[in-house]
Amino acid sequence: MTNPSSEVKPLKHAEDLDLTDRAVAGEESAVKAFQEEYQPMLERVMMSRGLDKVSAGDLVADVIAECFGAGKKGETRPLLEKFEGRSSLSTWLIRITWNRWLDLKRRDKFRGELPVYTDADDAGAEDQFDRVEGANLDENLLDEDLSALMGRAIKAAFDSLDPGVLLMLKLSYLHGISQSVIAQMWQCDQTRVSRALTSAKEQIASVTMRTIEEADAGLELEWDDFQKLCAAGLDL
Repeated sequence: MTNPSSEVKPLKHAEDLDLTDRAVAGEESAVKAFQEEYQPMLERVMMSRGLDKVSAGDLVADVIAECFGAGKKGETRPLLEKFEGRSSLSTWLIRITWNRWLDLKRRDKFRGELPVYTDADDAGAEDQFDRVEGANLDENLLDEDLSALMGRAIKAAFDSLDPGVLLMLKLSYLHGISQSVIAQMWQCDQTRVSRALTSAKEQIASVTMRTIEEADAGLELEWDDFQKLCAAGLDL
């Protein structure tokens, strides 16, 4: 009899890992699927962080090239080989792309504001790159302004729900109460509960994105990106 504790649990993002394995192996359909799914998504995310379309496109193109072995710092190993499926591929790629952008900003800051030290020993005590004033850029995936906007938007979405439907959502998604039990509590058919929950999720997405668009029409953030950004570390 197999010991349950010795069984290997399936990866939560096994499908993403399978896609990257096939893409690195050169499977044309996998490469095409990867590029069509993640290249435009990454561009939208970076543009939502303030990059113009050209800069976002160039940055993402470089990351995509690294994914297939274009190399960084002389390396030729495809970046995708480092993906292990422990997080979603979209989250993994967002973090890598954002870190690449932070690297570029630090280097620009370093080149433009290299400090001059009168004490040679002091200058050599640490990497001058780390001593550039303001070089410790915020490494959070999202800045406070964008986080605050997204937080306000999702709050407005939940506030727009009928109190009874909001309670259904909490019981179902926070407390794991089955729809059949909720139907008994409301003394209604389970189908009604299912429709109410589906409608509530659609309303949350709609109100959230409408609120964001009204606040910043140029943000170009989509619901799918909103969810991926939250999964990538947004603290609302």
